[in-house]
Amino acid sequence: MTTQLDVAAYAASLVNWSELGHVYVFGNGKGGVGKTTLTCNIGGLAALDGLRTLIIDLNVQGNAAEDLGYVDTAIDDQGQGLLTAFTLQQPLKPVRDIRPNLDIVPGGKLLRRVPGVIGAPTRATERVEAVLSLARILQPIAGEYDLVLIDAPPENEHMMQLALGAARFVAVPVKSDKSSRKKGLQALATDYQAMREYNPYMVLVGVILFATGSQATAIRTKVRNDVTETLGGAAPIFDNFIRHAEAVAVDARERGQLVYELEAAASQNPEFWKVRAGLADASQVVARTSSSVSEDFAVVARELFSRAGGLQQELIAGGIWP
Repeated sequence: MTTQLDVAAYAASLVNWSELGHVYVFGNGKGGVGKTTLTCNIGGLAALDGLRTLIIDLNVQGNAAEDLGYVDTAIDDQGQGLLTAFTLQQPLKPVRDIRPNLDIVPGGKLLRRVPGVIGAPTRATERVEAVLSLARILQPIAGEYDLVLIDAPPENEHMMQLALGAARFVAVPVKSDKSSRKKGLQALATDYQAMREYNPYMVLVGVILFATGSQATAIRTKVRNDVTETLGGAAPIFDNFIRHAEAVAVDARERGQLVYELEAAASQNPEFWKVRAGLADASQVVARTSSSVSEDFAVVARELFSRAGGLQQELIAGGIWP
């Protein structure tokens, strides 16, 4: 007689969930909605405040390299270290101090091989082991950090499931376009519900509106309504949002700096008349709106951690926090 596997019990035998209570995933089933930018900027702010922080880039595009400024350096291994950890099921080996207190596990094109390495398990036990692969290679080093942030890849079911398998808190960035607030959310919701069987402790923190006009209240109201309808009220919309500022986004990627670093650089801008007179290099001028956008990231980060802290206390009170 075949005994049906108790998935939750087997998962708990593989992963000590109490070690992963500080792991956050930024995810959406659609790309280009601000996942990497939020991951890097919130991670950078947390590290600046003294929290020992780890960022894990699960994206095959490896866009964290642009945000953190290590493109085409020795750090940019295109995901080789992460692929090796998955292949050998060994603890992750982050690159230390990409900023003070901030470590990184780089992503990149080699992560396309991860699904092949994990394979297509047929037995129930193998399936649990596979989808919890990231949790298992993260757990041995998780205690070294106050905060772990995972940039989950879009339109990649296998990698998204690995991210959710390690997550405690899931934050969902969206833009105002219909695709990200409908299709992207629906794809994430499907993966989230499927992974609850394997990781029963993850919770949705909320939806973060990214790159919207600061005065676009009617659009934000529509997005709120659509998100509530799509997710059935399972994830509240954040009160704060990240405003649209194309010049800041361009400066950040071209300079490999986080927005709070741009804000500091903007304070050193040459005087306008010197630029006009050709006495200063115009290419060194940083968008002054970086100050406003930097504050956006700061208030969104505060709301994120406040919401997560409240959820943690509720779960502890309910006896369901591991």
